[in-house]
Amino acid sequence: MSESVERILVVNNEIEFINTIKRHLKRKDFSLEFSRDGDDACRIIQNSCLEGDGQPFDLVITDVVMPKVNGIELLKWIKKMHPDISVILLSGFGDVDAIIENIRPGIDAYGQKPIKPHEMVQLIEQVDQHRKSVHSN
Repeated sequence: MSESVERILVVNNEIEFINTIKRHLKRKDFSLEFSRDGDDACRIIQNSCLEGDGQPFDLVITDVVMPKVNGIELLKWIKKMHPDISVILLSGFGDVDAIIENIRPGIDAYGQKPIKPHEMVQLIEQVDQHRKSVHSN
């Protein structure tokens, strides 16, 4: 597991959200890739695992509500197939608290949409610190 968050896959079907995140995270020198749905994200992760060192992403930031494969299904697949990839789950619905509690062990961080860019950076830094602490133990 890479100890720092460097490579991020952002999964969201809202192009405006993707463009905003892209603008703000590029300033932080992250290597970014984007996907519009969970099915495509699974394919991107699998393809990148076949290339290089086999650990394509340090972090996946995903919305809960998406077409095809939703964020919760994507989270479960990532934690089963690639447990070293951290996941930030985003939701625009306040009523998902019960769902989130059921899958909390798999979530590295959770954000409520709409999320401000500085709040997203704070979540990424939180995950980064956690990864570093786990790696140092």
